[in-house]
Amino acid sequence: MALSTLLRTPVLAGRVFTQQVFKYGSLSCLQRPLVSMVPSMAPVSQHAFKEVTHTPIINSVRSFRTSPVRLSVDKPHDHSKLWVIEKTVAALMIPMLPLGLMMPNKIFDSVIAILICAHSFWGLEAMVVEYVRVLLFGSVIPKVAMAVVYFISATMLGGLFYLNFNDIGLCRAFWRIWRNMQKPKQTKRRRRC
Repeated sequence: MALSTLLRTPVLAGRVFTQQVFKYGSLSCLQRPLVSMVPSMAPVSQHAFKEVTHTPIINSVRSFRTSPVRLSVDKPHDHSKLWVIEKTVAALMIPMLPLGLMMPNKIFDSVIAILICAHSFWGLEAMVVEYVRVLLFGSVIPKVAMAVVYFISATMLGGLFYLNFNDIGLCRAFWRIWRNMQKPKQTKRRRRC
């Protein structure tokens, strides 16, 4: 991407530079002595293009694409909407956590559980997609890793819902753990006889 941006700059898009790249990017220039390969800023004559019999390097650079090719016109893969949803979930967690801790109830506990599970699922999925690649591990291990991500996410959501609906709730459990951490440990004194 940086190379294509560099090639579009006004200095590098000029006629003289393009002619020099075509001239020196061809295979025929490798047969010339090194002294004649020093580029000059004077315009190249038209016979320089007639000598080229092979495809210049610049054509292969232009055909390089940094964006994915659409697989079908009917179903374009637009990941920008998912990115917006991920950032919205992360932004919603900021006010929901303090609200749930100040006013613990089942609605806030459920919303916080869903937000935490969605946020952690997308993080784990991104790590698996990025680091457990088919080229490195074959075709089986990435599928197993994604199945583990789905299992962890479903188990976490089920456990948090169980805590919300069959126990004290997520935020009350946080406050109970907080209180137990704040209590100093009391040791019994031994009586001397």
